[in-house]
Amino acid sequence: MFQVLRSKLEAKRAVWSQETQQRIAEYAELEKQSALLEMERKESVQSLLNTEIGKYLRTEHPTFLLKPDVYRALLNMLHTRSEGTFNVSLTMTKDMRRAYAYYHNELKYFIDVIERKGFRLDGQEELFLNSFLTKLRENNYRYNLEQYGDFIPEHTSLIQAFDAYLEVMDTHEYLDSGKLDFFATYLNHKDIADFTWTKSKLKRKLKQYLKSHKHEFKMKKIERKLQDIS
Repeated sequence: MFQVLRSKLEAKRAVWSQETQQRIAEYAELEKQSALLEMERKESVQSLLNTEIGKYLRTEHPTFLLKPDVYRALLNMLHTRSEGTFNVSLTMTKDMRRAYAYYHNELKYFIDVIERKGFRLDGQEELFLNSFLTKLRENNYRYNLEQYGDFIPEHTSLIQAFDAYLEVMDTHEYLDSGKLDFFATYLNHKDIADFTWTKSKLKRKLKQYLKSHKHEFKMKKIERKLQDIS
């Protein structure tokens, strides 16, 4: 009798084990399918963003958005999706005021356009902004490289790179957000030795360098003007 009960119990355990393994396999398959669907969704969203942002940035080139403090302000605006007119504080920097104005006058309408095409900003603010700024940075680098060419030779020191940069830039442009972002990326592509600075530090160093060489650069600009006169 005991042996019969034991056999039945073992048989039930075998069935339970098989059912458990089956449920585990089914759950794993569901997880796999869910992961694949989520991957496809993310790829679809990213494809939509890449396409629409790419088209939009053919019409706009707001390189002042590439500053880190402007990024944080924009991300905050995307999270809040505030409505109505924004009162600009006089304590804000020029770029910050431009960013707020740009968002309320331009960017939020672009977001409305892509939301009509299926994108949902809520919960994907960082994805949108990072995609936007990545494409903006790519465009900015390409535009500047086409404009100024490959002006830093191989095996150039950082000081020599500063000289070359200040030589090709107009005085009012060399600290521009877009120009600095381009220069920082360009230095990294050139593998300039020990270049690990943030763009803020790069800006400070450039200002210090130009201040200490101001007389020489002023003379060079006068010389170039005279060369243009026949």
